[in-house]
Amino acid sequence: MVEIDIILARHGQTRANAKRMLQGGLIDCDLDERGKQQAMMLAEGMRDYHIDWIITSNLIRSIHTAQTVAQYHPGVPFTKDARLNEVSWGELDGTSIKACQHVRTTVIGEWIEGNFDAKFPSGESAGECSARVKSAFRDILEAAVERNHTNLFLCLHGRITRVILASLIDKDLREMEKYKHTNCGYYHFKVSVDRGVLEKRGVDGLAFEHIRRDVREHLRRID
Repeated sequence: MVEIDIILARHGQTRANAKRMLQGGLIDCDLDERGKQQAMMLAEGMRDYHIDWIITSNLIRSIHTAQTVAQYHPGVPFTKDARLNEVSWGELDGTSIKACQHVRTTVIGEWIEGNFDAKFPSGESAGECSARVKSAFRDILEAAVERNHTNLFLCLHGRITRVILASLIDKDLREMEKYKHTNCGYYHFKVSVDRGVLEKRGVDGLAFEHIRRDVREHLRRID
C-alpha cells in the first residue's frame, strides 16, 4: 500500500470569470490581473509543501496557474492531461451565466436527482465527465506509485473539481453540489493505493479521504 497526498486547486480568475460567463472546456481563456495575483498567493501557500508531481488540464488558465506554483518547485515533473479539462457546456460555453441559468439549473438538477446522462446541447453529461476523470486518476495513481511520487499537486477547474471529489470520495455524483470552490482555493485529500485493487477495479476500489476542504485562507483581499 502506498499513501498518496493530493492537492486539488482551482485556477485563478480569468476575464470570462470576471464577466460572469459560463467557462467550460471549450473556452480557453487566460488569467486576468486578479487571477495572476491569486495564482501567486496560491504559489506562496504551496511554497513549503513538498510536491513530487504537478498535473494540469490542457487549458491555459490551469497551466498558467500551475506554472506560477511551479516556480517554487524547480525540477518537479509537469504533466498536462486533456481528460482533466473542465466540463464542456456545449452550445452554452461562452454565454453569460444569467442568460443560460434556466437551462443550466435544469441539467444540474437532473444530475442531483441521479440522471447522470443529462447534458447540455452538444455538451457533456456528468457520467461522461466522471468516466474520463476516473480514467485519468487511474493512470495518474499507477504512475505515481511506479515513480514514488507521493505528493501530487493538480490545478484544474470548478465543475470538474466537483465531479472528481464526488466520484472519488463519495462514489456518488449526486453529492457534487456540496463541494464549494473559489479561484485558487483547494481541496486536500489522500488515498492508500493497493496496486492489485487499482488494476482490477480502478479508482472505484480505492478509499479516498478528506484532509482539508475548500482551503482559501492563503488568499488575501485584493483591491
